[in-house]
Amino acid sequence: MSKNELHFRTEDLTLEDVDKYFVETEFDRHTIDALKSKKTVVLQGARGVGKSFLLKVAQKEMNEDFSNSKTLAVYVTFNTTGLLQTSDPERFKHWMLAKVCNRIIREARKKGVLQSKSSVFATLSSDADDDAIASRLETLYKSLEDAWKNDSAPVEADSGIDPEMIKDAVEDLCDQAGASRIVLLIDEAAHVFIPAQQRQFFTVMRDLRSPYLSVKAAVYPGVTYFGDSFQMSHDAELINVSRDILDPGYLTSMREIVIRQAPDLEPTINRYGAVFDAVAFASSGNPRNLLRTVSDASPLNSNNAQRVLKEYYRDAIWSEHSSLGDRYVGHRAVIDWGREFLQQEVIPLLRKKQRQTGDPDKRVFLWIHRDAPAAVKEALRLLCYSGILHEAGTGVVATRGLTGARYMLNIGTRVGPEADPVSAANWLRGSSISIKRFVEFGANHEAYESIAKLDVEKMDEVRQEFIKSQLDRTVDQLDMTAFARKKLKELGFDTVGKILAASETDLQEAKYVGTVRSRQMMNIATAAVMEYLSG
Repeated sequence: MSKNELHFRTEDLTLEDVDKYFVETEFDRHTIDALKSKKTVVLQGARGVGKSFLLKVAQKEMNEDFSNSKTLAVYVTFNTTGLLQTSDPERFKHWMLAKVCNRIIREARKKGVLQSKSSVFATLSSDADDDAIASRLETLYKSLEDAWKNDSAPVEADSGIDPEMIKDAVEDLCDQAGASRIVLLIDEAAHVFIPAQQRQFFTVMRDLRSPYLSVKAAVYPGVTYFGDSFQMSHDAELINVSRDILDPGYLTSMREIVIRQAPDLEPTINRYGAVFDAVAFASSGNPRNLLRTVSDASPLNSNNAQRVLKEYYRDAIWSEHSSLGDRYVGHRAVIDWGREFLQQEVIPLLRKKQRQTGDPDKRVFLWIHRDAPAAVKEALRLLCYSGILHEAGTGVVATRGLTGARYMLNIGTRVGPEADPVSAANWLRGSSISIKRFVEFGANHEAYESIAKLDVEKMDEVRQEFIKSQLDRTVDQLDMTAFARKKLKELGFDTVGKILAASETDLQEAKYVGTVRSRQMMNIATAAVMEYLSG
């Protein structure tokens, strides 16, 4: 089989391909229905789990039902943006709004609901006709991209557009054309932007919401920063995209994903069923990982599968995770710590317990105390972005009634270090994996020592500049109790910067503040700064 026969990325597929390759699960149907609904949705998942694919399926279904529902699907992707480093926030805002508007106009024209002289979008450009508007908008966002690439000022940086204008124009379009509403399906919504631009994007996303316009955005865990103005609990429904490896139909659906793309592989998959199941189980529900490893193991057999599982889950997936440090320079320390934590602490511990006890529960879950240092939690979120971890529950009760977050370790990384990863994967999937069994890491585990405190003084000037505004925030602006604010002020720690310059022992000098409260105070101050470390 040629590697080119399997498509790893949705952008390589037409809408017809998407329909042909779609293997629906109950969760998929619920998610697609949410994407087609009126509510604002944030679709979150690691790389390769199928977020883009679900957006495209929703787009295709809305396209096919447009004559009945009159719901216009507009797919927008930000994956090729060139504005990654611009220091002018207005330049980025106008690029984003111009691109969204351009896509709405073009999709509306395709459906025949926007006539060339309709003036529906006249408010956006001095009564120019829609052809001129679309052309001008496309010229604008391309000139802004070129300006960044060439480090020059654009001829024009102001689109004359704001969210209110877009909402008014969309309402006019729906009224005049008999459309019910527009659904914006925004792919690659945030991870290609620096954090400051991500926060601006989500502010715009919130501001665009109206009875005639709903926004759906696909994002990644760990590297997406929503900002203060966008509150997930109020402004959107969060849907985490994942496939449950413990679902009885899991292996069947993963097998069907491959066969839909390459029917000629079915005899080989049937012949080496146990080998394929091991590779599918190792992918931990990530279709891209599955397709990549099946392709690299061609022709599929035990020896090739052994080789690929070792190469990908021992080396490649970890290298991809470490490379995040080049994109998010301010987070490099927590990225490196997260890798070391799993490779040197978690995975060896799981393997040791297996050898010592022959543990019939075959643990692949870990649990982190809710009061673990903020940097530890950030490291785990970034591991979720890479698909090495998957959050499997918050507020989970562990030993002694303590609560924390539960994570599932990617099965491939769990079995990759074994001499025979295929047999190890099949042993794990055989039976008795229980979500109730996990290795526990408390609030003050010794493995946290090197990352527990955010040392501002040791940061380089660039990172210090990024977080300067946050360090000056007063305790009154932090999401903590009135008691905590009062105690911090009594000690003279009345800003984020002063709290971070102190130690938890310093905070415990306040009356009624012990190890738990001091950690909670420090975590809140650290979290206020953490997302700004990379810009």
